[in-house]
Amino acid sequence: MNTLPAETIQIAPEYLEVANCYLQTQDTRATADQLGLDPQSVQTILRRPDVKSYINQVFFDLGFNNRFRMRQAMDAVLQQKFQELEESQTGSGKDIAELLQLSHRMTMEQLELELKLEKLRSGGPQNQVNVQINELGDGTRYGQLLQKLLGDRLA
Repeated sequence: MNTLPAETIQIAPEYLEVANCYLQTQDTRATADQLGLDPQSVQTILRRPDVKSYINQVFFDLGFNNRFRMRQAMDAVLQQKFQELEESQTGSGKDIAELLQLSHRMTMEQLELELKLEKLRSGGPQNQVNVQINELGDGTRYGQLLQKLLGDRLA
């Protein structure tokens, strides 16, 4: 089954080489040794936003970090539990209920993270400034206190 990446990442070929080597070794010093680079240069390249994004995308697309594979594995476990319960005619649905609860929690956490990511991408207001205007004669207790404290200086 071929899947296309959700987004295309623009990355220079030399940075791609460093990123792929790092994904294999998972160690900056080993990456530097294999590519004949200075370890500081490797760390600088790995800190680049485009390289970080590429590494994260590859990491989350492989193995059970992939949400689709995780979902398939969870569905297979649930199917097996249902089959065992059906075949044995004994046992409780507690195991299945716990697995369903876990599955639901995993799905909800994934959706929550996707919503947070979408909010970040939408570029909504990052900072908000609230201003409160208190008028002296507004009839509130705060206004009355200011009236008493400032008294004749208001005129």
